[in-house]
Amino acid sequence: MSDKKKNLAIILSVVLHLALIVAIIWKFIWEPNIPEHKYVDAPIQARIAQAPKTNPPPPSDDQDKKREEERLKKQQQEKERLEKLEREKKIAEQKAEEKAEAEKRAKEQAELERKKKLALEKKLEEEKKKKEEAEEKRLAEEKRKKEEAERKRKEAEAEKKRLAEEKRKKEEAEKKRLAEEKRKKEEAERKKREEAERKRKEEEQRLLEELAAQEGEFFDAMEGDVKKAQVMTERDKYLAMIDAKIQQNWYKPKNPGKCKVQIRTGPGGVVLDAQVVNGTDDATCNTGLSAVHRSEPLPFPEDPDVIEELRIIGITFEQESKN
Repeated sequence: MSDKKKNLAIILSVVLHLALIVAIIWKFIWEPNIPEHKYVDAPIQARIAQAPKTNPPPPSDDQDKKREEERLKKQQQEKERLEKLEREKKIAEQKAEEKAEAEKRAKEQAELERKKKLALEKKLEEEKKKKEEAEEKRLAEEKRKKEEAERKRKEAEAEKKRLAEEKRKKEEAEKKRLAEEKRKKEEAERKKREEAERKRKEEEQRLLEELAAQEGEFFDAMEGDVKKAQVMTERDKYLAMIDAKIQQNWYKPKNPGKCKVQIRTGPGGVVLDAQVVNGTDDATCNTGLSAVHRSEPLPFPEDPDVIEELRIIGITFEQESKN
């Protein structure tokens, strides 16, 4: 029980005792004939003073009897009054105790509720703190993942750019290399064509010189310019040069034989095809075909009409027997 409740109980007890003392004094002042009773006062509980038992005096007359009855009646009323005061005191003390107990229980309940509230607030605060920490952790992890994803994206983009730049450089280098190879190849082919053309012209010039020498010897025996024109035409000149070149490149076999080869030519003296059309000896035909291919490019004119006349020509290979 708290000090406040204890003080309240003491005050109530003192008030009841004072009321009881006042009542007793009042009784003695206004009723002097009532025998004196002794009362014992206690700090908390008051006792009812009991009047000493006396033997009533013998009735002398009706007045004495009546007075005695009134005295006894008053004595009984006082007793009942004091008993009532005692009951009221006990009820008041009981109510005070119940009130104090109720206040104690209320205070304990309030304290318990306060502790529960504090515990709940603490729990809620801890849960809130945990949620905030979890949220901070989640946001930090989400931020880390975003930064990691952004870093990887930038790295991938940089790698993509690097690979694209590397691919571009490789393609550019390859393009330059191919262009350089093409240029060199074209240059080599050009030089090869020029060399072939130079050789062809040299060979043609040589053959022409040989033919001119032969023609000079032949036409020395001829009479008149008309016969000279009839014997040698432009087509015949190139046929003679082609035949002369192939015959020079023919490695004649040991055994005698004869073979005719048909040649299909192309621009620039290219041999498109060569086939045996008549032959009596395989060695003669085989060596003749080899001679045709070794003689590329064949001497060839620039006049389209003469080229058309030389599109298909025939060459005869003949190895005479040695007697």
